[in-house]
Amino acid sequence: MILLAGTEKSGKSYEAAAFSGSDLIGRTFWIELGEGEGHHYGSVPGARYELVEHDGSFRDILDAVRWAAWQPRGADGKPNAIVLDSASILWELLGDEQAIIARRRAAKRAAQSKLPVPTDPTDYTITSDQWNVAKRRWGMVIDALRHHDGPVILCARMDEVTLFDAAGQPTKERTWKIQTEKRLPFEVTGTLQLRGYRRAFLTGMRSLRLNVAPDQTVPYPGFSLDKLMRDLGLDELAAAQRTYVAPRPEAYIEEHDAELTRMATQTHHTREARRRASQGHLPDSDEVAQAIRHANDSDNKRQALLQVRSRYGASVLERLPITTPWGSMSANAAIEKALELIVPPTPAVPPQPTASTPAPTPAAQTPPPPPTPTAQPEPELEPDFDPRDEHEPDPEHDPDPEYTPDPDDDPEYEERTPSPAVEQPKAAVADHREEGEPFATLRLARHTVKMDAGQRAAENMRAEVQLQAQMLGRFTLDFVAPFMPEGGTSIEQVQCGSRLQDFIRENRPAVVAAFIEKGLPQAAERYAAFGARVPTPGINKFLKEELRVT
Repeated sequence: MILLAGTEKSGKSYEAAAFSGSDLIGRTFWIELGEGEGHHYGSVPGARYELVEHDGSFRDILDAVRWAAWQPRGADGKPNAIVLDSASILWELLGDEQAIIARRRAAKRAAQSKLPVPTDPTDYTITSDQWNVAKRRWGMVIDALRHHDGPVILCARMDEVTLFDAAGQPTKERTWKIQTEKRLPFEVTGTLQLRGYRRAFLTGMRSLRLNVAPDQTVPYPGFSLDKLMRDLGLDELAAAQRTYVAPRPEAYIEEHDAELTRMATQTHHTREARRRASQGHLPDSDEVAQAIRHANDSDNKRQALLQVRSRYGASVLERLPITTPWGSMSANAAIEKALELIVPPTPAVPPQPTASTPAPTPAAQTPPPPPTPTAQPEPELEPDFDPRDEHEPDPEHDPDPEYTPDPDDDPEYEERTPSPAVEQPKAAVADHREEGEPFATLRLARHTVKMDAGQRAAENMRAEVQLQAQMLGRFTLDFVAPFMPEGGTSIEQVQCGSRLQDFIRENRPAVVAAFIEKGLPQAAERYAAFGARVPTPGINKFLKEELRVT
């Protein structure tokens, strides 16, 4: 892709037309924008190009570029060429589109304020978001040209302009400016400037043969596009098919959807295994034993073992006896045993003292007293979370009384924070209960008068993630394992940072589907109303009113 920039009447279009007769290429597709001289250059000796028609709109121009880029090579195998004359007009078209939008916006504001409609271009401004739209549309054309496996010539206008100093005052220095989107010189293979008739200069060339740095200006005597292409080695590479793989940002959404599908499939598999187990049909013991062995032999043993337990369900595996190297036991106990035997990473060995390093004194060798356990600081929540939201009503929901407590009427509030030593056994017991009342194992977010807004938000997130785990048929501690410290045993130890916020958002669609499957459409509708807001201040109210959690 060559950017051929030149001053007025410097011969840009003439050279492009002459190149169409080169024996290096097959067909040449000429896409003309605003010049009106495409037919005129057909009389250039040897010229043989085809004018590609369009109606002047961006969409039709883009279609013309895509059509030309995907035309196959001829029987001789020579690559086709594309000439876009001119890229400057294309960039002006995209700017004019946004100017029309800016003028319409200004007219709408004027009508609302009962003011005269602005007609002077200085009365309205093309905003940065509009320029971003123009650049994206520009990028669509450049991306289509990149897919072409032959030479592309982008003609553009160039002017000599005055440089200004830091104070905005003009200086005596002048430079050459190309009238296109400013990043184009970095996106093309090389730039060739015609600073007058037949006065050619290379100002950047990405090539092993003509390696000209972007800050260099090298004269190029005897210029022609045919000579330039031969100097770049097109004659030797003519038979090679050029490939271009465009970035695919939409792949992130595809991966996200695929992960949600995988989670929904796994949840369905677990529920089906539990349903069959309730009817007396347990999974095949040899199949489960083999799955545990494979998981124990994998690189990430912990994650693989937890996936096996999630696939069949812990309550089902508890009823399935299998033979293991440790004797006969339930499949769930075998997984627990395998998890216990996972060796943690070996800590780094401190450097040994050398001859030049004085040996520590006996007093220094005495191990220091163990540090007093302190709570680990939790990662910060997302920047868009404002603690003041904890005290401001959500316009989409009724005000939640849990944030305006009355200590005399609300037994949930205490004058002191519960001791973690007291709460931990409760959480551990609740985490392993699966029978009885459907939501008996859930707990409300625990709030005290001494908590600040951030601590209450963390409690709300812990309560919701426990709800999600139960609805998706997962053990809570397994469900939140990525957010637990090493050796963590309580839901209270879940680190409530921005990663957990994203995790809760991603699981909400699957939880809504689980509510519907359980025959709770009202709960599903109300839970879906939380949208993307995490943490939600209404989780306790939801648990109390919809699921009767106390």
